[in-house]
Amino acid sequence: MKKYSGEPKKYDRSRKAVFRMLALFLITITVFSIAIAPPVLVLFAYFYFMKNLLFTILFLPIVLVLNFLLLIISTAGVTGGFIKIFHIAYEEGEYGKYITDNMTFKFSLYYTLYRPTDKLLKVFFIPPLYAKYLTLIGAKIGKHVFFGGRNNIADPCVTEIGPKTLIGGGASIFSHLGEEKLIIKKVKIGERCLVGAETLIMPGVVMEDNVVVGGKSLVTKNQVLKKGKMYGGVPAVEIKRGKDKKTEAE
Repeated sequence: MKKYSGEPKKYDRSRKAVFRMLALFLITITVFSIAIAPPVLVLFAYFYFMKNLLFTILFLPIVLVLNFLLLIISTAGVTGGFIKIFHIAYEEGEYGKYITDNMTFKFSLYYTLYRPTDKLLKVFFIPPLYAKYLTLIGAKIGKHVFFGGRNNIADPCVTEIGPKTLIGGGASIFSHLGEEKLIIKKVKIGERCLVGAETLIMPGVVMEDNVVVGGKSLVTKNQVLKKGKMYGGVPAVEIKRGKDKKTEAE
């Protein structure tokens, strides 16, 4: 894991910082402009070729809905493809919070492309499509992983989820923290785990196989949840099941 040892600055107005901010803005505008081009062309073609006013009005709601679905797919494909082709995904480590740091620049660019797309994908939420997009932009997701919806996977490129795991609705997984430096640490979730609804998982967490975390729990930074155990609470602690209590009593 890379370490950042530089002194924190209040502001960075260097030429490099200004250039990177400009590049961040221009790349984001360009990528999203390409993404919305297909639905814009479809809408233009519809109004150009549909000469009958009655049919134009009658079919317009259907065309708009289908065009919105096309927008979602196009945006996911373009932003995901750009992240994958140009290797925008960032890595574990400790970095400066300023855009002059190479990894922090990658982090910023990744976020500006990923977050709006993530919001769009949740409008018509289809768990397999959502999982495919996360995989495209760097997440390691096993087979038959199910997302309950309203999930916040903040850092897909440093998130690993094993097969047959269920991530409950509203659960959030963070692999970064912004303190005096930018800290990025992978979250690993094993096979056949259950993450309860609205649970918050912090950077560096390791969930071994067959772990259950109750809803609305907080799994703190770098916490290791042992195989086959149940956890819950704020912060999450092990919950003894009936069989475990009986064994201890004996």
